[in-house]
Amino acid sequence: MERANIRYFTSNFSEFGFISHLPVLAAACMISGTDPVLELGAGFASSYALHGICSVTKRKIVTLESDKVWLSRFSLYQRPWHQFKYVTDFIDLPEYKEKWGMAFVDHGILGQRGLALAAVKDIPIIVAHDTCHEELNYTNKGVPQVLDSFKYRWDYKWQGPQTSVFSNSIDVTKLFRGLEL
Repeated sequence: MERANIRYFTSNFSEFGFISHLPVLAAACMISGTDPVLELGAGFASSYALHGICSVTKRKIVTLESDKVWLSRFSLYQRPWHQFKYVTDFIDLPEYKEKWGMAFVDHGILGQRGLALAAVKDIPIIVAHDTCHEELNYTNKGVPQVLDSFKYRWDYKWQGPQTSVFSNSIDVTKLFRGLEL
């Protein structure tokens, strides 16, 4: 029975394409150490997964969201170690200057994704969702070819949008190789 359920889930994964980043995000969070986690954009898959993983050790996580209505859906998960904050945009945020162990970029201001990714470039492990979509502006004006600007990059694509892991300090190509299907 368990095998059939797994087969059903994987064969029908296109229905769940919006969570295609989950295996990579969970792995990145678990292996990225104990430093805080920065989440740029709240989501039913990412925020709940990060919340669950970080709850084990009460690891600090800060989720930034630019849509007040969307953000209100996560208010029950606010904890001393998990903060949800409203931001008007993802440009030049004070949080970018703090020390983080991992960042996740998947916010809803599509034209600012490239700028956000460039702003967190010094965080050891960065996961970005939907890196296959040009309209998300990962190649922003002023941030040319941000996807190719990192020393290390590993792309993951199963049956949904591509998710990429970036780092300028850790060889993520070796670290994440075991997740390939």
